[in-house]
Amino acid sequence: MGQTYGKNYKVEGTVAPGYETVKEMFEENFRAGREENAQLCVYVGDEVVVDLWGYSSDTAYTGDTLTNVFSSTKSLTAICMAMLCDQGLIKYSDKIAKHWPEFGENGKEETTLADLMRHEAGLAAFDQSVEPEDLLKENIKNNTVGAVIANQTQSYPSTGKRAYHAVTRGWVANEIFRRVHPSGSTIGEHLRNMVSDSLNARVFIGTEDEMYSPVESMSLAFIFGQSLIPKFLGRSIDPNIAQLAVLLNTFRKFMNAGKDKPPAIEGLDVSGKLWNTPEIRRGESPSANGNCSARGLAKVASTMANGGTLQGKTILSPAAWKAMHAEPTDGILVSNNIKFTQGGIAQFEEEDTLVTNGRLGFYGWMGFGGSVFQWHPELKIGFGYTPTLLTWIDLVNNKARLIQGEVVRCARAVSVGV
Repeated sequence: MGQTYGKNYKVEGTVAPGYETVKEMFEENFRAGREENAQLCVYVGDEVVVDLWGYSSDTAYTGDTLTNVFSSTKSLTAICMAMLCDQGLIKYSDKIAKHWPEFGENGKEETTLADLMRHEAGLAAFDQSVEPEDLLKENIKNNTVGAVIANQTQSYPSTGKRAYHAVTRGWVANEIFRRVHPSGSTIGEHLRNMVSDSLNARVFIGTEDEMYSPVESMSLAFIFGQSLIPKFLGRSIDPNIAQLAVLLNTFRKFMNAGKDKPPAIEGLDVSGKLWNTPEIRRGESPSANGNCSARGLAKVASTMANGGTLQGKTILSPAAWKAMHAEPTDGILVSNNIKFTQGGIAQFEEEDTLVTNGRLGFYGWMGFGGSVFQWHPELKIGFGYTPTLLTWIDLVNNKARLIQGEVVRCARAVSVGV
């Protein structure tokens, strides 16, 4: 896809007094060609302070349109697992084989739920691809995916136990979930019934909702051309040509590390287009195929920022909320050290104080190409960001990170009346 600086676009929505600069940053991404269609929604306390959406290629796009949010889905899964813990049905210290004996085959019997949630289960890639139809709810319940997982042996990187379970973590979690859940529900079913419907939040894992805008990757031609432009002249991407070369080499090493394994899903490639297909959208990949609006993500994030309860509706008790956020440990994911809690969410530390307050104090995660689903318990910020244009060269989703820093600045200023 080619992007054009200053092309026609429209930004709609509202911001509360004191958050006008957030709208300016959001709109600048469209002016600079960094967005096609995107949503941004932010709660502070239990109030919406930012509710914006913009579009240039999809005139039917609204603040309620769904799009695939990739690994931001992982935090929705973490919340669902925490809800099982809240009911006393499972503990993070439990060995997975306690609830799913077949999982213990081939030496996996000591692996705990916390290991899985921290990306330390040794199952970052499988030795066979899963077919798209295997991921449909009825086939999951017939153990099509479970049988594949049980047959796997574990593999760990030379740097330690942690390796990014980009797609597989959600599949393993779903098999545990449906075995432990009293009525055998999958994560997607539980999310819809107990979170989406309860909070009136458009967040789904497995849906046929037609109000959907497809994702598409930023073109390499646009990226290369922009990398040649000096920053002071308005380059639309972060890396210059030298930095881009380093990034592409990092991607090459990452891809080579898994070249002996087949794709997670048959037909999956780096373009990400498979995630737009109706069959994949109907299926459940609870690490990667969340179809969400920013409004929905922000509302769930606000619930987390407020300790598990929002506007009188509780999805996690204080004890379960605390357990999900507990025991963060260090580990390398791709190229960065990230703290992950036993409940499977990242605890963010400062990344670049020269540029922004960034993500210090936030929990949650983000998705390939740009989405962010995070919350800040101290300031009670719930943050949701959902672009359709995938900036695949950005490993930290910097567009959203900069906006998060501005939201923090605004929230602090508003709180003291500046």
